[in-house]
Amino acid sequence: MRLLPIGVRSLVWGLVLLLAACSTPTTSPSTQPSDGPSGISGVVLVGPDCRRPTEASPCLVPYQARLVILDPDGRIVGEVTSGSDGRFHIELPPGDYVIQPSPGGDPYPRAEARSVTVVAGEMSEVEVDYERGRG
Repeated sequence: MRLLPIGVRSLVWGLVLLLAACSTPTTSPSTQPSDGPSGISGVVLVGPDCRRPTEASPCLVPYQARLVILDPDGRIVGEVTSGSDGRFHIELPPGDYVIQPSPGGDPYPRAEARSVTVVAGEMSEVEVDYERGRG
């Protein structure tokens, strides 16, 4: 058996290492589960809070509200109250949920329920909008 000269062997090994470094991994990072928390975070807003709301400027302001989180069977799995800045955060296992905003008065302000899917290792961002009503 005849060996290749040292210079050629070094070149071959260099090419092998270069090709290995440039190859695509079999599992991409986006398909690997994350170790981070999962759940729902977002903001609660109320409006309109001005005389002439438009689509470009809906006149929404932060709102402190109680949100009830339901599973697909309608069972309560969590509750959270947004802060004075309207922000909220609740950790939940992956799955489908409904955010049921508690009414703020009789009958306003009020908000519609929101469906949200929580993915493992991710926080699902949502905006809950309360309507002040007319009058």
